[in-house]
Amino acid sequence: MEAVAPKIPMTLLERDEAPEVIRVPATWEEYLELADVVPYAIEYLYGELISMSQATDIHEQLVAQLITLFTILLDDQPDYRVLGSNVKICVEEGKAEFNADLSVIKGPSDYVVLPSGNVSKVRIKNPEIVVEVLSKSTKAYDQSDKLDQYRLIPSLKHILFVSQEELFVRIYSRAEKPTEWFDADYRLIDDVVRLGQLELPLRTIYRKTPLAG
Repeated sequence: MEAVAPKIPMTLLERDEAPEVIRVPATWEEYLELADVVPYAIEYLYGELISMSQATDIHEQLVAQLITLFTILLDDQPDYRVLGSNVKICVEEGKAEFNADLSVIKGPSDYVVLPSGNVSKVRIKNPEIVVEVLSKSTKAYDQSDKLDQYRLIPSLKHILFVSQEELFVRIYSRAEKPTEWFDADYRLIDDVVRLGQLELPLRTIYRKTPLAG
């Protein structure tokens, strides 16, 4: 722990003054300890603690709109729950863990067991949908390393990427063969993103943002 803690900001002010992307070598145990202490989101992948830049107001507007949209669409389906970014998505204990901007869970949560043997109810392993709002500093990471890890989650059916810089949504959906995925891009304001039976109009996603026109 002593070798890791001094290398990352420990306050929001320090984080604001640090580089947009922080990567620090860390064990799973060191990451877990820091994740419960620092006042901003950190993630874990390939033996590194990772922190991306803080969210903008447009980012948060899009997240709020998407949470509202998914909540309305799934309101009559009691098995489904819509969760925000404070709940972490764990791909495999000790390997990878992320803060998706939004996740949708069907049925009971599959929680992570910590090295201590305790169950963490802020970490889940069985999302059906994950959503990431992209920015300049995160889009390469989100659509490469993160995407590769998300596709390893057996329960996951859809991965949705939403840009905050342009009118653009990309969806990855699992095919009937679990190891195969197909993707589709949406760039027009009248386009409608389809996730199985769910329909998400771009006009609604980008409502009240400058990108809506």
